[in-house]
Amino acid sequence: MNNLKKSFVFGIFILIIILGINFVFAEKLEIQIENNYIPGENINFKLILYNDANIKIDGQINYIIQNYYSEIVKEGASNSGNEVVFNLPGNAIQGPWKISASYNNVKSNRLFNVGALEKAEITIEGDTLILKNIGNSVYEKKILIYIGEQDQTAQVSLEVGQEKRIRLTAPTGSYDIKVIEGNEEQPLEFKGVSLTGNVVGLERVLNTGKNFWQKYPAVGLFLGALLLVTIIIVIFKIKNKGMNIKIVNKNINRNKR
Repeated sequence: MNNLKKSFVFGIFILIIILGINFVFAEKLEIQIENNYIPGENINFKLILYNDANIKIDGQINYIIQNYYSEIVKEGASNSGNEVVFNLPGNAIQGPWKISASYNNVKSNRLFNVGALEKAEITIEGDTLILKNIGNSVYEKKILIYIGEQDQTAQVSLEVGQEKRIRLTAPTGSYDIKVIEGNEEQPLEFKGVSLTGNVVGLERVLNTGKNFWQKYPAVGLFLGALLLVTIIIVIFKIKNKGMNIKIVNKNINRNKR
C-alpha cells in the first residue's frame, strides 16, 4: 500500500516537472495561415508552440480573431499543432483582419486579408423580383431577365445590405423566369410565375433600403431632443413675460392710488 502511494506521488511529481518544463521553455508561438480569403470561405490555421531549441511542444493556446474595425469576431482555444477551422461570414468586412494568440507570457499576431465579394441574393415573391446585396462591397451589375422567351435588362446598384425590387409584367399568364447576372452563364430559373400586365417588361425599381432616419436614428433623437428643449425655453420665456406684465400692472395701479 505504501509502495502504491509512493508510486502515485512520484507520478504526480513527474507530471508537474513535465508541465513545468513546457511552461518555462515555451519561447515562440507561430500562427500558420494563408494570406488571402474570400467571404464564405473556411479559414484553416494552426497555432504552434516551440521551446528554446525550436522544437514543437504541447500547450493550450488562446486566440481571438478581429475584423478590419478591430471588433472581436471569434474567441477560442486550441492545442498546439491542431488545426482550427473558422468560417468567414458572407458579408465579412473587406480589408486586413488579425489573429492574436497567447500562451502564458508568449504572444503572437498575424494579419490576413479578406477580399471583396460582389454578391446578391435573388428571389421572387409573387410577381416581384427581389435583389439583396449579401456581399461585402457595392454590387453593380447588369441583370438580364427572361420573361418566357423575351428578355429585359436592368442596371442594378446596391450598397452592402441594401435591397431592391423589380416588378415583372406580362399579359396575364404563367411564365418561366430566368435571371442572368453580368457575364455569368448559369442562370437562375423560376418556374410557373404568375404575371399580369399589358406588355412584357420591368415596371420600376423600388428602393426598399433603409431611409436616412432608419440608418441614423441617433440624428432623429438629437433633433427631437433639441426641439423639446426649444419648446421648453419658449414656454419659460412666455411665462416670464407674463409675470413681468403682471408686476408692471400692479405698479401702475399702486401709483394711481
